Amino acid sequence: MTAPSTAHYVLGETLRPMLTNAMGSAVEIFDTEGPADAGPPTHRHAWEEIYVVLSGELEVTVAGETRRLAAGDFAHVPAGAFHAYRNVTNARFLTIVTKGNASKFFQHVAEDVEMNPPDIAGIVRVGREHGIEFV
Repeated sequence: MTAPSTAHYVLGETLRPMLTNAMGSAVEIFDTEGPADAGPPTHRHAWEEIYVVLSGELEVTVAGETRRLAAGDFAHVPAGAFHAYRNVTNARFLTIVTKGNASKFFQHVAEDVEMNPPDIAGIVRVGREHGIEFV
């Protein structure tokens, strides 16, 4: 199966969908890449999320606990847990999510919210529409 060709630019990162719910999958996988200091603010949603670092470093905070991840490391975010991450360096990683609204959210933000500079109020509004709570 071939991955969709559309990449989404969100909060300084490029997310390339590899597998999505729209393709009939219960999980979604995104090839995610971004520069140092890119990444989302603290938020939560109803689906689980896993980050698998391919290159570079991420700083991931889940439920108040922060870890630094390097290539080969991963972090698991339980459904409903407040979490955030920041690229410590230019980083490339897989974002894997269980069935939810991740792909729809990324596409909606990429199409409708200004990213240069990021319209945080717009991201919060679109997030709310897709079941994401930002703090």
